Amino acid sequence: MNLSTKELLYLEDVAKLLESTDKVCCQVSQVSGDHQGKAIAQTICNDYHQWIPSISSMVNSNGMVQ
Repeated sequence: MNLSTKELLYLEDVAKLLESTDKVCCQVSQVSGDHQGKAIAQTICNDYHQWIPSISSMVNSNGMVQ
């Protein structure tokens, strides 16, 4: 898949945003006393752990290094 520079930069920004949000969700899942909130944060954390490498891989395979 050939992506434009603008698309690659966008994906790079998205990956950084996901990494930042991932850190917060993982912290919340560890310290939350609310079981439902903890479960939601853990689900988000798990999803982001899958998405971040996928997005980074797309950026790297298209010639941009983070």
